[in-house]
Amino acid sequence: MTTIKRLTDSCLVVTDSTGTTVFDPGFYTYDHDYVDLNELGDVQRVLISHEHGDHVSPGFVRWLVDRGTDVKVYSNQAVASLLEQHDIDVLVDDPVGITSEDVTHEVIPNGTSPPNRSYTIEGVLTHPGDSYGPTTTAPVLALPLLTPWGTTTKSVEFARRLGPKQVVPIHDFYLSEGGRAWITGMAKSVLSHADIELVPLDWGQAYTI
Repeated sequence: MTTIKRLTDSCLVVTDSTGTTVFDPGFYTYDHDYVDLNELGDVQRVLISHEHGDHVSPGFVRWLVDRGTDVKVYSNQAVASLLEQHDIDVLVDDPVGITSEDVTHEVIPNGTSPPNRSYTIEGVLTHPGDSYGPTTTAPVLALPLLTPWGTTTKSVEFARRLGPKQVVPIHDFYLSEGGRAWITGMAKSVLSHADIELVPLDWGQAYTI
């Protein structure tokens, strides 16, 4: 069995027989009290898609590393250079059971597009970071729903193209609780016509597959 838990925004926690993996530990999760981080169990791996603060908070990563006994952090070279300034070691190779795809971050309003790495826990979940570029997905796809660099329509098209069995929402922190529910419901209805189930995880919620 595998449990997928959403902390906030793009930060997911996946626990399976190999241990617990945290995806994109950004400041929205670390700097707010929407979830109790002390409820996290032992963490073995931290996977970071790119260098933006909503996906990597150095304080959050340091907290995860310091509270564990052998926590490994994985990302691309840009994130490795960022976290090196905080004395945090980052591995740029993939761990066993994980595959990655270096894709282009979608262009943001200031015109930049930093490197972005999509990660897949084989047979379980793909986290694309901030990109519509990944070419494959695991049975579950983490799907950005409302972003500064895309639209809900483009996100739905992205999911249809890859064809996962399920999607879980990410990247919608900017919305109110009611706004998240409305956007999630709309995407859920549309994706159901493509035989893709949207699992509507809000802050701190989890499900088991």
